Amino acid sequence: MAGDVISIIEFLTDTKWSFTVKKMIKAMIAVAALVSAPWVLADSGKVAVLDVQEAILNTSMAKSEMKAFEARSDISKMIADAEKLKKDIVSLRGDIEKGGSGAQEKQKTVEFKQADFELIVRKLNAERQVAGKRLMDNIGPRLESAVKSIVDSDGIGLLLDRKAVIHADATFDITAKVTERLNASSSKR
Repeated sequence: MAGDVISIIEFLTDTKWSFTVKKMIKAMIAVAALVSAPWVLADSGKVAVLDVQEAILNTSMAKSEMKAFEARSDISKMIADAEKLKKDIVSLRGDIEKGGSGAQEKQKTVEFKQADFELIVRKLNAERQVAGKRLMDNIGPRLESAVKSIVDSDGIGLLLDRKAVIHADATFDITAKVTERLNASSSKR
């Protein structure tokens, strides 16, 4: 037993390991400081959480732009094509699992349809990113203003991303307030 203690001490004081242990201790101290920091900061005001993406996507502007995006003829055709390809792939895979003649040919057809499906999905995602960037360009400046005014009016001393928080009571969430403020600012325009 005493030999075990001595070997552990020797291990920890060995020069090549002591550097690592010192780094680990410093890291633990840093983590402890970060964990306790919100409580220290919370004394200077309220704590709140915000889901920026949800606040933006729930605005009337975002909803109307999403409907307009999906109503575009090129987008609705890509969505319909992707859904048809997905349905065909599922059906062909079912036929392949049942066995029978032509399984290799059906597998090749699945691979081609899968490639077509993935290409359409990539195109749709690229178009969604362009539409999302346009939306952010329109809402971004107003989002910053809305958040700042809510933080100031509610006396919020610490605002956290809701996705980074393990638990927060609904009373801490200002996402709906931000959405309301964004809707009000877009109706004034």
